[in-house]
Amino acid sequence: MPTETRSAKVSASDTFADLLARSGAKERASIEKHLAACDAENDPAHGKLWRRIAGKLGGLSPLNVQTAGQHAVMFFIPDGKYRMQVFALEDQRDGLLLVYLPDVLDQAVKAKILTKPNAAGEYAIPGAKRQTLTVLAMDAQNTPEPPVHVKHMLGWNRKAVRVSLPTTDANSAQVAATEALCALAAKKWLEV
Repeated sequence: MPTETRSAKVSASDTFADLLARSGAKERASIEKHLAACDAENDPAHGKLWRRIAGKLGGLSPLNVQTAGQHAVMFFIPDGKYRMQVFALEDQRDGLLLVYLPDVLDQAVKAKILTKPNAAGEYAIPGAKRQTLTVLAMDAQNTPEPPVHVKHMLGWNRKAVRVSLPTTDANSAQVAATEALCALAAKKWLEV
């Protein structure tokens, strides 16, 4: 995989186009059907946000994606002769986009991407007035029967988090913070 897709200079539309280009026919058809439904909504922000997040996740994970129906996409990295799931993107078209990624909350607080959580479990975003990020920590104990698109991110001492993003704004501080969390998680395998 070319390293330029991991570069910050590559636009979201370029990484999304790369993601589609390296997807199999079944996955591409599922993604395109889902996006057609998102684009048919009154507000174009939903489709823009989905493309932006999917492009970012695709740029951080070099292997082909796998879909779970039209509502979830799984992202993988090489793991020896196998592959390991590192991200998932779920969109039930209910006003929330769910991004699953490895648990990097402690590193995110140290890196000042997020502040410590409040009593409601929401993380404030430094520099963004009154914007918080809803994050749910997941592991094999508190999520005994995870959805199929998250199942392989848990267990064997693996932990994940689920970030909930409203689909009404594709350029919010919440989206930027989520992308920063994903990039922080990807440092583990991109530097190897």
